[in-house]
Amino acid sequence: MRSKNSGFTTMELVVVIAIIAIISAIAMPNIVGWIPKRKLGVAARDVLNAVESARLTAVRNRVSVGIEFLGDNVTYRVWLDDGAGVGTSNDALLNGTERTILTRTLPAGITVTGATFGGPRSFRFDSQGFPIGTDNAPTDGSITITNKKDNRIVEMTLAGNVSIQKP
Repeated sequence: MRSKNSGFTTMELVVVIAIIAIISAIAMPNIVGWIPKRKLGVAARDVLNAVESARLTAVRNRVSVGIEFLGDNVTYRVWLDDGAGVGTSNDALLNGTERTILTRTLPAGITVTGATFGGPRSFRFDSQGFPIGTDNAPTDGSITITNKKDNRIVEMTLAGNVSIQKP
């Protein structure tokens, strides 16, 4: 009695590997193009979360909380704008020994190409959650986050509501 061998032949394995290679060759350009867009979206959501977190901290703790986008175009920070040390409180500028709550750097290849709030690249939330500029007036504004091909705009209204816009 002869037993029947079960398994795959070499030819069957070669055909399956060829099919996987063809499908991979078709899908790879789409995946490679998708990665920078995804990275940009994640960076925009991180900025949005930092702004919303600053607003929530200001309201919850009844303090002024500042946000600044630094000149290196990749770093932003959030701090208590309470005038600690020799600083001035409620001026939307980090000075004295005011405590930094959060400092973040955007991923490689992503930059802040615009941060407008009616003045410098900083503003603060007052204890009621309204955005205030460095001139102590209510402000709205936007933060433009860019990679080589695309951008996202994080917009803030006078009421302090924040959203992400695709151009």
